[in-house]
Amino acid sequence: MIADTSSEVTVLRLTLHDALVGYLAGFSNGRNVLSFADGFRDNPERPTFSLITHPKMLASHKLMTDPWVRRQRLHPVLSNLLPEGALRELIAQALKVHVDNEFHILSYLGEH
Repeated sequence: MIADTSSEVTVLRLTLHDALVGYLAGFSNGRNVLSFADGFRDNPERPTFSLITHPKMLASHKLMTDPWVRRQRLHPVLSNLLPEGALRELIAQALKVHVDNEFHILSYLGEH
């Protein structure tokens, strides 16, 4: 019998200045889903997570209503937080993951 591993998921709690931003779910099949917390999305005084989510941006509330879904790489807002080039390759090699497995890299770097 072959086990279905597509349902295995790891969830990261994302905070910014002690405010809950939301949750990032990384599925074993490479799917990544960022869901914003209602309290963050609905707070007009929320800290700036990204310019596209700033409360004064007209479409920010709508952008954060639906989850941000990606395969392997994270949404650019999170992907841009990760190292590039040789440093990313070194980290991926140490973790024994592909350099595009950004969820795993972010998860590791977030702990250290």
